[in-house]
Amino acid sequence: MPYCDQCQLIHGEEHRFCQRCGQLLKSSRSAAGRGCARCGTLTFPGQKFCTECGLPLRTAHLSREEEDETERPPLFYPRRSERMPRRRSRRPGRILSLLGVLILVVAGFYIWRQLPTRTPSTRTPPTVAAPQDDLKREVEKVAEKIRAAHLNKDINKWISCYSSSYPNLGQVENQMLELWKNFDIKSVDYRISNVQRLSDAQATANIVWNIQIYNHSTHDYDLRRLSYKITLEKSGNDWKIRDSKEEGGGPA
Repeated sequence: MPYCDQCQLIHGEEHRFCQRCGQLLKSSRSAAGRGCARCGTLTFPGQKFCTECGLPLRTAHLSREEEDETERPPLFYPRRSERMPRRRSRRPGRILSLLGVLILVVAGFYIWRQLPTRTPSTRTPPTVAAPQDDLKREVEKVAEKIRAAHLNKDINKWISCYSSSYPNLGQVENQMLELWKNFDIKSVDYRISNVQRLSDAQATANIVWNIQIYNHSTHDYDLRRLSYKITLEKSGNDWKIRDSKEEGGGPA
């Protein structure tokens, strides 16, 4: 192996000059010392073991100069073919993967927090209308038909709201036709109260009418307030007025 006398640095076979001082390297034979006692392989100053058989080389007595030289460990210059240990490179892919997993976890937690929380629904039983409320709606149906009959001057609709047993129904019908002949009905409002069921087929109620009329002869408007206590009876599926007591005004 090539050897530098000045730096005492052993090089590889591919080197011709010292890699430290630039001096021309000597051949292994000119720089080598005595041979190995076991295998005869040439050795170098400062070498403690044979490179071939591994025999310790300090078994023979060394001179003072050789002992001084052997106190300093030999220097070997690494060959180019030998790979220097590399620092373990960090893997950015693994870091990016962990970062992506962390982002997914945070996003999932945020979406979960935004979801509406389902509260246990307490089902309330359907409200069953009281019989009195049902009866009041039936009375309102009758009053609404009378209101539409007044506005449209529809005598058939008006008659359909009264029972055939209503007292003097024909006379009341003529009075209503005479009223519509002389007056125009502009607006009709009503208010129902005190609805009471007498039996499955009979009931009573109070109704107040507010009727605005236009007089053709005087060309003037008039507001009439009429109050009645009516008695109703059920005819088939409909309720009709069987009797009425006027509390101030004409027929309903």
